[in-house]
Amino acid sequence: MHGHITIFTDHIRNIDYENVIYFYETSFCDQPDELEMYETARCCIIAYTDPERTVQTANQIRLYFPQMALLLITDVAQPVSDQHLVRITGVGRLRLLYWKDNHSEEMLSEIQSLLYPEYPAKSPHIAFILSVYNEEERFIHVKKFAERLQTFIRSHLVEGSIYVIDDGSLDRTQHLLESLEHSTSMVINRINRNASPLFKTQQLERNTRKAGTYLEGMRTIEADYYVFVDADDSFFIEDIAKMINVVRQGYYDVVIGTKDMTAENRSLVRSIVSFCKRQICRPFLPTGVIDSQTGLKIMSSVAVKRMFPHLKQELGLAVDLEMMFIAKRLQLRVLQIPVKCIDREGSHIEVWKDSARFLRSLIDIWRLDRRVR
Repeated sequence: MHGHITIFTDHIRNIDYENVIYFYETSFCDQPDELEMYETARCCIIAYTDPERTVQTANQIRLYFPQMALLLITDVAQPVSDQHLVRITGVGRLRLLYWKDNHSEEMLSEIQSLLYPEYPAKSPHIAFILSVYNEEERFIHVKKFAERLQTFIRSHLVEGSIYVIDDGSLDRTQHLLESLEHSTSMVINRINRNASPLFKTQQLERNTRKAGTYLEGMRTIEADYYVFVDADDSFFIEDIAKMINVVRQGYYDVVIGTKDMTAENRSLVRSIVSFCKRQICRPFLPTGVIDSQTGLKIMSSVAVKRMFPHLKQELGLAVDLEMMFIAKRLQLRVLQIPVKCIDREGSHIEVWKDSARFLRSLIDIWRLDRRVR
């Protein structure tokens, strides 16, 4: 036997699990809080026909075992949707399978990909792109976040890589990044010996107020999915994992976070400015998106390739809004979900000055991008 699979099902779909996944030892469980069932389990299959019960069971499992791999079985009659997926907690891998009577091989393949993510056919490369600028005094946060991402990659993604792009820093940020790169162990359990490095740094010649780091990452990094995230350890790995699980289902080209309702330590001034920006930017945003400026977004390679020719480095911090406006013009599928965030002290955002620049950028975006098709 190559592992133990615990199955939660109402038996309505009449799946013959013992014959479908004969390669593994299986057991059935009625109560997800029976902890003894997980002593040897490597993966859980949840096959309830009620999506709400599926979410509830998944979260009960992840409460005790946040890294447990989950395979959710659903169907077109009562599908588990993206709105259900984003409510599932934990950082473990997750797959969604639409069951049909002839899908036995697909189920076995999904289980293999959960248990052995290094298998090439099931291991898309995920690039984590972190923008930094003059972070010498806050470098402890950058280092901590990079280490947490490395742990996540080693445990769950296998073919993920971290790219830290220095936006023309004037202090010792680049020196500190190079030291971190040299001290990072490149040993990782990858079947592809030609895989990208686990940790790599790049530096721009001048400061572009973030826009240049996005464009540099899109231009020079080859990946299946691109995770653009602030480097100051302000976001939680669980939210990033949730967004990755959603975008990999294939229903959305872009998944972005919004912190406006969840940010900790945010000043009253920044809260008021954020509210005003949301109202002004509403006509520029895709349906269902209320906030373009949260520094966490994930895109498929298709979305990156379609957006890149239209993005402009000169827009600086407004590049996030331009990305959403272009996504709307190109009719890309965009989903926004709330994420937890801590506003770190020492941010380079100058609230009033940057807000004035942002307003001018709105005019430029409309003037330059409104004819994008």
